[in-house]
Order: sequence, then structure tokens, then C-alpha cells
Amino acid sequence: MVVPPTSDPRDPKQPPIYEVFAVAAELNRGTQMALVGGIGSGKTTELLLTMDRLRRHDDAVNVFLDAAEFTDFAETNPGAMLAAIGLRLFARIDKRFGEPSKQVQSASAKLHKLALGTTEWYDQEPYSEDGDYGVPVHVPGLMKPRFPELKERVAEVKDLLGTVLSPFLEHDSQVTVIVDGLDRLIEPTRFREFAEQDLRAVRGMQVTMIVAAPLLLWYDNSRFLQDYFDIVRHIPAAAIDPKESGFLKAILKRRGADELMSAASVSDICRFSGGVLRDLLELAQSAAQYAYRDAEDRIGKQHVRAAIRQLGNRYLAGLGTTRIRLIRRLLRDKQFSPNNSDSKDLLVGRQVLEYSKGGRDYFLVHPALVEVLPEHAR
Repeated sequence: MVVPPTSDPRDPKQPPIYEVFAVAAELNRGTQMALVGGIGSGKTTELLLTMDRLRRHDDAVNVFLDAAEFTDFAETNPGAMLAAIGLRLFARIDKRFGEPSKQVQSASAKLHKLALGTTEWYDQEPYSEDGDYGVPVHVPGLMKPRFPELKERVAEVKDLLGTVLSPFLEHDSQVTVIVDGLDRLIEPTRFREFAEQDLRAVRGMQVTMIVAAPLLLWYDNSRFLQDYFDIVRHIPAAAIDPKESGFLKAILKRRGADELMSAASVSDICRFSGGVLRDLLELAQSAAQYAYRDAEDRIGKQHVRAAIRQLGNRYLAGLGTTRIRLIRRLLRDKQFSPNNSDSKDLLVGRQVLEYSKGGRDYFLVHPALVEVLPEHAR
């Protein structure tokens, strides 16, 4: 049911993101790429399309990691991603190249121990109470490193990963690791630490990395993403302007919308989704549920309107005075700038949507939210 995008959502003249990522991975092994976008903007679909495109070559070894499935990054230390990659690659060795060497097996066992921990029992305390402890004194150098030094355990995991990776490199395999979910699980500061530790440790190992990054970093004045990653692509929450493209209608029609509702209802769902893919599907599903509740065989206009109001009220919930004021200003004066925490939260929460046209970005209030805003806020 996937309708692949035909171009970069921010530049219709450029190829779709998954094509750019796949070609870069094939031509430049070891490239590190970041995909930024709001929740529901279609990042996972782009990453899965990239994964599918990379399968066109026999030497491709592709690993897709969903961070939510293998660890809790809110609590995990740097090095966890390296360990996860190593364990996933080790599981591929036997099927691809035969039984791994003793050295590779030993490295995998150590990785497993470092990743998941172990319990050791002692007959007595390992340290005496009168042990002699020194006091560390740090003397800073004249130059500040661009990135902090790799932590000791990260460096250890890097060496073990290099051992597990060796059979793939000996066979000239094209190894690409795609990590989804990091944008949902960790704060921007936490993501930076993983980039500076885990991702930097992978550099030079001929492993291409493609990761989903937190949206807030796109609006960060430090330009961390642009400076750190070789390629950065951004999917606006509103992946497409519903007034200018039939892409959204194609998605609904692929799911049988023509058999369930009128053309006018299809247009309304597209328009009030604001171009947000997740909201498009949610509106269609909610409208279908309202029709089912009324024992109707088709989705009527009243069901679509009810679904729109339900989505709008969800976006309205919890909006404080300051954010209502920002929304009102955008509606009235067409002015909005993501230069403070409230503005950024409105973008991350999709109450305000970012569009791109002709290389120019502009912002609009989510159309479903506009429908339920109190009169004094419009």
C-alpha cells in the first residue's frame, strides 16, 4: 500500500530521499546520513524504501535497527548502538560466510556481555577498606577538541565490532546500518552524545550509517547536524501541500477510498490532514469508524467532519496562552519563527506545519486545529 514519493519533499526538482540515501551508500562506503522530520511525516517509510533499494546488489549487507525494539536509549550508555550493530552482524556471518572464526566468536561473546551485562559472585569484598586511592587532577590543554574523546567502554566496543565486521570487509561487502526511532526516544542533547561517541567510532570502518535524528536539531542554531553528518535530509511534517499535489489522494485510493466515500470527502480528508501522512490515515480511519458506528455502508460528509473535529481537538488539548497567542499571530499576520521553545514545541507537536515551495519555507496552522479553535483565537 506504499505510494513512493517521486521527489524530495523540500525540492521537487531533486530525486526522492530514499534514492539519494541508497546511491550515497553504494558509492561512498562509510558515509553517515541523517533524516530529520516530525512524528508521522514518513521517515520510517523513507528508511524502509532505502533498505529495499539497497537490496539490488548481491554484496549488500543491510541492517535495520528500530531503537525501540532493542534498547531504552533514555537509560542506555554510549556504546549501546555499536554493540547492537555488532550482535546483529554476527547473526549474519554463519549464513553468509560459514562458521565464524574463534576470534570473531570471542568478540561477539564479549559484545553480548558488554551489551546486556552479567552477574558475578564474590566470596569476599573485591576491595579492601584501607586501599590507597589517588585523586585525579585534570590539566586542560591549549586546544579544545572538536568532539570529546571516545569513552573507554565505547573504544572497547569499537574494537570488538571491528573484529565481528572483519569477515564482511574481507568479502568486500557493502554494509549499511539504518537506525530508526532515535528521534522519538532521546532528547537532542542525548542524540548528540550518541553521534559524538557511537557514530564517530564507526567512522573509518566502511560502515554506512543512516539515522533518524530529532526534529529539534533541525532548528538548532549550532548546525550540529549539518556539520557532523555528510548528508542531511529533512521531511517537513506536512510532506506535501494537499492543494498542489495528487500524492495524498493516491495514498487513499490505493487503500480503496473510491469505494467507500465520495470524491469530495477524499478531498476534505486530504485538505484537513494538512499534508501530514499520519493524520491523513488517521482521518480516513476515524471517518470509517464513525460510519461503522452509524451502520452505514459508505463514509458520509458528516463522518468526515466528525473525524476532522476529533483530530483538531486533540491538537487543541493542552495549548496554553502563550502558544495560542503564537497561533493567533500566525493566522492573523502570517508571521512565525522557530526561535524559541514554544514555537519549536508547536512544530514538534504539529499544531504548526512547515511547508516548502520554490526553496522557501513557510508555516501554517494545522487546518484541523483551525476548525476547532475558539473564535477569539482565530
